[in-house]
Amino acid sequence: MASLSKQKKVTRDEREKILRLKHKYENRITVAKHGKECLDAGDYGNALKKFIDYFLILVELKEVKDIYELKVHMFDPKKDLTELLMISHIFFEMARMYDAVPKFQEDSKKCLDQFVHFSANQPYQVVNSEMVRKYLKKSVFKNPDFFRGAYQQIFVQSKKCYIVTFCYGDKHPLTQDFREFKDFLLSSYLGQQFVQHYYRFSSQIVVRYENHIGFKFLTNVFIKPCLVLFSKTLLRAIIKK
Repeated sequence: MASLSKQKKVTRDEREKILRLKHKYENRITVAKHGKECLDAGDYGNALKKFIDYFLILVELKEVKDIYELKVHMFDPKKDLTELLMISHIFFEMARMYDAVPKFQEDSKKCLDQFVHFSANQPYQVVNSEMVRKYLKKSVFKNPDFFRGAYQQIFVQSKKCYIVTFCYGDKHPLTQDFREFKDFLLSSYLGQQFVQHYYRFSSQIVVRYENHIGFKFLTNVFIKPCLVLFSKTLLRAIIKK
């Protein structure tokens, strides 16, 4: 009888825990919004607290140890896309706040690593990289090299080749060849600049014109043949295929 009573108590406790977590989860966006309001008001201490509270709800929900173990694969890429974007921005804002205090430099780097992880290969990748670039242009960081490194890492970790992928798909051998070409370019400063400009403009072109009949015609009669020709000549020599 005592054992049965204990079992019922455990079941009741678990049910209450689930209900508490459900309530937290339903209010998580409100917590994050309060953090943004504090940030906009210059109340950085409370902004950090609210952002961490938001992440701790996700930590409990995803059953990981801390906020730095949250990963993209834990979320639904379609249903949670807006929240994934918000997560990336919160990590970036936390990195900025930690950057302002010397003793929190390690925390700033950890948040930047998470920002990169939640940015690379996502539909909003270019938006996030542009956000970092604009901040770097303003020179607002105490440790700009950290943020410059994050900016470059978004492109290093990315598997996207917008125009090539549009032409041949994500798994085509030619697409893989151009990814290797991207890796080659990223080994030099000028190459990094080229890749960054390519991502910025090619993503805009593909999103804007992917369903346009004229762009599809141009792709078939001009872009595809040029990509094939380049892949069979210079590209093979560069990546030694």
